[in-house]
Amino acid sequence: MQTKTYVAPTKLEALLKIREELGADAIILSERTVQKGMWFSKKPMVEIVVGIKGTDPKSEPSSCPSPKAEPKGVEEYDSTQMRLRKLEREVQEIRALVQSLHAHFANGAAPSLSESEVPVLSKADEHPLLAPLIAAGVERELGLELLRRVPRIPHNAALDTLRRTLIARVPIGGALPREGRQRQVAVLVGPTGVGKTTTIAKLAAIHALDYNRKVALISLDTYRIGAVEQLRTYARIMDLPLHVASDASEVQEGLEAFAGYDLVLVDTIGRGQRDEAHLQAMREALKPVRGIVYLTLSATADTATLLDAAQRFAIFEPNAIILTKLDEAVRLGNCINLALRQTQPLAYFTTGQRVPEDIMLADATMLACRVLHDLAQHPTCAKFRLGAEELRV
Repeated sequence: MQTKTYVAPTKLEALLKIREELGADAIILSERTVQKGMWFSKKPMVEIVVGIKGTDPKSEPSSCPSPKAEPKGVEEYDSTQMRLRKLEREVQEIRALVQSLHAHFANGAAPSLSESEVPVLSKADEHPLLAPLIAAGVERELGLELLRRVPRIPHNAALDTLRRTLIARVPIGGALPREGRQRQVAVLVGPTGVGKTTTIAKLAAIHALDYNRKVALISLDTYRIGAVEQLRTYARIMDLPLHVASDASEVQEGLEAFAGYDLVLVDTIGRGQRDEAHLQAMREALKPVRGIVYLTLSATADTATLLDAAQRFAIFEPNAIILTKLDEAVRLGNCINLALRQTQPLAYFTTGQRVPEDIMLADATMLACRVLHDLAQHPTCAKFRLGAEELRV
């Protein structure tokens, strides 16, 4: 039997090297700690002597064994093979974390793997943060995608990497500028009950009172059922002109009447997102409008409802999304699903009924930290030794 000696700083590194070079042909004969180096720079190293079964001392091994095969004798010498494999995975994940952080600082965004690089994992090998992500409302497929570059080690670096990934992936933009040389027109569309009228009032108050702009309002009431009274009340309080329209010609009249204004905000009366007849009628009425269209959705809706609404209101070709009622939402994984599956960026969040205080520019960091806070409450995250106060959010 031919023998070979391996020396490494740790037993793990020595075993990995043995497995890589010799695989199933290796039989561990002995192991000891030795001192390597010169004089005062000597360091303890692990020396393992292995034998290669079935080899002639005068001949060389003819081929390399499979890198996935375990050295014979290792199980008798160290019965914790599962732990060894786990440690190896964690070493690989630490390397991936370093690469991810390097890419983040170099490019300002966390990289993602191509589809061909995504590992196929068994249930036992799933990332420990996957179950908490799903419990927070994130879809399984998106959870796996988000966790590609997140290490499994029980350290807050895992959650920090996930936070950075979420921030990089959630698209933000499309808010109205504070000033403009030409008149701006903005339309809010969306299902009934999502808070479009209150959001219109908040935007009107900010631009009229804070930014000192000339703001006018148009209410598109295609059903003539007196649903404009709420907006009329806001207009009266803020001393803003209001034009009520029921079809395209009346919308055009309002736009012409407000030609000298800086900002015209168009409110649309909500109807069920499956009321296709109403959606088509509203689309026809909005044809004269040339401006930014905001799809307004409630953060309290589930993922299926949000995605269905986005699909049905796509006929209005929205430029950006406003998420309302974040203060009422139990969890925000559904909003992550929406943001990652839609092409439009998030423009605004609303967080209450107060006008105009409870509205803010959409913030990926805020959304990510809310999701991480939910994760920290999950029992699985106990192994990460983290509480909400340690998320540094």
